[in-house]
Amino acid sequence: MEIGEGLIRAVVAEALKGKRRITGLISESVSVQGPDAAAEAVKKIFLSLGFIPRKVSLNIPRHLVTARFLKIPSVDDREIEKIIRIESIKHLPYTDEKVIYGYRVIEKLEDGYSNVLLVIAQASVVNNFLDILKKALVGGVRSFCLSSEALYYWYTMAGEAEDKGNVMLVNLDPGRIDIDVVEGDKLVFTRGAAYSANGTEKIEEITRQIKISISAYQKESALDVSRVILTGAKRETAGCYPALSEGLKLPVDIIDQAKNIPIDENIKPPIDEASFAELLGLALRSDGIKINLLPEPAMEDARIVQAKNALITALLLTALLVTMISGVLIKKMRDKYVYLASISAELKKMEPNIAVAKKMAKDVSVTRQIMGRKPLAVDVFTEACGITPAGMSLSTLDFESGRSLTVRGTAPALGDVLRYVTILENSPYFEGVKVKYANKRMSENKEITDFEINVLLTALK
Repeated sequence: MEIGEGLIRAVVAEALKGKRRITGLISESVSVQGPDAAAEAVKKIFLSLGFIPRKVSLNIPRHLVTARFLKIPSVDDREIEKIIRIESIKHLPYTDEKVIYGYRVIEKLEDGYSNVLLVIAQASVVNNFLDILKKALVGGVRSFCLSSEALYYWYTMAGEAEDKGNVMLVNLDPGRIDIDVVEGDKLVFTRGAAYSANGTEKIEEITRQIKISISAYQKESALDVSRVILTGAKRETAGCYPALSEGLKLPVDIIDQAKNIPIDENIKPPIDEASFAELLGLALRSDGIKINLLPEPAMEDARIVQAKNALITALLLTALLVTMISGVLIKKMRDKYVYLASISAELKKMEPNIAVAKKMAKDVSVTRQIMGRKPLAVDVFTEACGITPAGMSLSTLDFESGRSLTVRGTAPALGDVLRYVTILENSPYFEGVKVKYANKRMSENKEITDFEINVLLTALK
């Protein structure tokens, strides 16, 4: 699903005989701006489905986020995640609590480095979408995906397999443009922009944005774009094609957004006024999407709901099975004494489970007592200083009421900070280790890294 200004779009995909197919293309206009009007349009879409989707993914337009292609000095997934967490707070003037980030590992290189696409969004932008879905009473929300990845996967299905050049994909939608560059089978560049022009000015603006993107890609990669592919709303692509073919001096082609897409015969093709290309890629290739901008609390809520649904299903099946067994037993019983004897036997069988439940309750009580114990400040300071590696210096240790510790200091390199994080994680005193920042600077002709690390204190045994 995509929630845009003036139009809400949704694509429904179902797995039939092991293969996904598009079984629904829906759009709902929104005449009034604001979250309430958008929520009502979302409600209409879900009511029109006639069923409750098991999984809902939202497409986030590229121009609403910040994206950076980084070269990370590691090929280890855990180290990459730690470095990305630090990098995510460097590119926006906000604290880490006010940003949401996701990343995609493009490739791991033989020299020990990895090329990574880092995507950062303001939490307020993402939460606005989440509030609309909550107002519309939408359940099963599993992911907030980036349109750039969705467009890339659309191209893997709709594009020509033999095209091995550096292809620029341009998805045209009224009011916005999404641009990817694909080298072979890798997404290596992405850019997005919104615009409000119409007529000739709109075509000029789209041409300008594409030229800016070509220039930016050439500057970053030192490579040329070999071909430009337009897709999306038919009115937009048809209107821009002549000007782009003449103005770019590059091969320009149009690929229909429904090309090679498995769509049920009774489904009408996408409307001419809007692009469904990204939603088609998202719906059919959601297993390949790596970037998820859904806030962590919402992810946890989704996991809890999923667990509850699984538990309810298991209980219902168990109740059905018990009912069937009880019916058979009752049918075979000749008198009430036999029936009571069977109940007694069943209760006897349950005694081990009851004992286990009592033990679990006792363990929970003991755990609560343990969690109430916190180490003394002198013990925490001694431990933090004692495990600090040689070459690193600590400037500040802030002890907060036995709950947490903030460590500030200087390290020779970023890698030393990451190793220090691992050492802190392995200490019995600390947990929930989190790098607040790690900034490089020059001092006496040497590069050093200032850092701040927050840790939670572990309850004493």
